[in-house]
Amino acid sequence: MTTVMMVEMMMMVMAMMSSSMMTVTMASISPADSCPPESSFLSGVLRPAEAVTLREMEPNEPINTKFYQLGNGGSLIFEHDLNAVSDFLGRPHPEFHGVQLDDTPGGELQWVITADLRGKMEPPTSERILFSFRESNWLDGLARGLQEALARLCGQNVPHPELRHHAEHLDFMLYQTQKDLDATRAYANQTHAHIIEQGEAIKLLNNDRKSLRQQRAKKDATIVRLRAKIASLEATVKAQEDQIRELEDDDGGIDLQGGGAFLSDDDDFEEDENTEEEDYEFLEAGPDDYVPIDVEDEE
Repeated sequence: MTTVMMVEMMMMVMAMMSSSMMTVTMASISPADSCPPESSFLSGVLRPAEAVTLREMEPNEPINTKFYQLGNGGSLIFEHDLNAVSDFLGRPHPEFHGVQLDDTPGGELQWVITADLRGKMEPPTSERILFSFRESNWLDGLARGLQEALARLCGQNVPHPELRHHAEHLDFMLYQTQKDLDATRAYANQTHAHIIEQGEAIKLLNNDRKSLRQQRAKKDATIVRLRAKIASLEATVKAQEDQIRELEDDDGGIDLQGGGAFLSDDDDFEEDENTEEEDYEFLEAGPDDYVPIDVEDEE
């Protein structure tokens, strides 16, 4: 067991020595040999901060310098999202430092932009993130830096304090949700059946209402017709009374009606006395103390 551990330690030491030698060798490469002008390695692809060390900066004075800090109301692309993520993580506003140099073999001006994402000051603290890259334009480089900063913040692997507990209880929560869904489905089915019954009852009540309205309309028409007939009969009676008065006046004042008695002969009167009660059964009152009249036959 001890021999295996010693072998592993020797392999680790050799790997570290080889990596350090490779770093020194890469740092000693001249700018012309490391990356030709037409290469897109430094201009079109996002790379970590160590990529800038592939080309040693010549001791040239910076032509222009710029500084940009989020949180001042800017409207660049990805700025609002990066600022929101930084505030959510409790980090200070990210900063971007730019230096314009003319150290390329073709004499083209390029910006070396460094992004500084400072860590959280209060515990639990977070690490500081620094990375640099080259871009031919300040605004394009700034947009590129904002995008990479947002990607680096979102790509950090930070364990969630409650995610494990939540994942362990997902089965129980799913079971409870299934029970709630079953109860809701049963209640919905009962409510649907009740709604169907209420719809049928409403249809029956609507038909009854239409029938009652038709009956009421017929009765109203019958009442109007009877009132007109009564008015006609009253007019006829009044005309006959006037005619009787005229006849009485013409006959010298003889009372043709015989006072309060009705005009009839004795034979008719005797027959009326002998009439049995069965002949007048049709005049007896009904349950509501009124005599039913067949209106349909009175026309």
